[in-house]
Amino acid sequence: MAVTKAQLIALTRETMDAVASDRWSDATITTVLSSVYGDEWSNILNAQPYYTFAKRTVTTDGDGMVSFSALSSGSGDSQQNFYRVLSVSDGNVLYTQTRFQDVPLATTTNYLPTYPRLFYTAGQALQILPVAASTTLYVYVNYKPTAFNQLATDSSVIDFPDGGELILANEAGASLLNKGGAESGAARVLREEAQLSRTLLLDDLRRYTIQPTMMAYPDQKYDWSGG
Repeated sequence: MAVTKAQLIALTRETMDAVASDRWSDATITTVLSSVYGDEWSNILNAQPYYTFAKRTVTTDGDGMVSFSALSSGSGDSQQNFYRVLSVSDGNVLYTQTRFQDVPLATTTNYLPTYPRLFYTAGQALQILPVAASTTLYVYVNYKPTAFNQLATDSSVIDFPDGGELILANEAGASLLNKGGAESGAARVLREEAQLSRTLLLDDLRRYTIQPTMMAYPDQKYDWSGG
């Protein structure tokens, strides 16, 4: 079901039972909805990291780094705003994530190309090891859509799993009703309804097959040499 920006604002007013109220302007509702929209997309991508999926072909700068901004794409209502890295490779070799504290001298000493291919986060960028400028890499990412308050018009369609719009309206309505603590009881009811719907939605998104969820260690088989 396609829901527009204007329809979600109206739905939020209705869940608050505030259709005729002037306590909350559309601008205020939009601001709160934008925050909720971003938070709910974080919940989705934490529960199902591959719900959105894209490959970015990037090139390292002179310091062997890739800026997070290079991992986003699109404009207007078609933005794909980088959220998390899924993998990094040069097309042949998979780079493994490490931490700066484990390799603090790797960018200043002779970190030879024969050493493992690694990366770590450094500020708002990825530091690639060994350090090399103009290296082409393929970074798979997940992403969030255009922020609610950045949608072009009131008729812009929001990007959210079908049937989940009430989560946004109820969660935003709870925050708005809680303004000054004036409607804390009603806010609590809406928040509980949002949580119930969220739990059901995330459970659906976590599994797209009938296979059971498997427990696994966080490392990979490539980290261990054969004995």
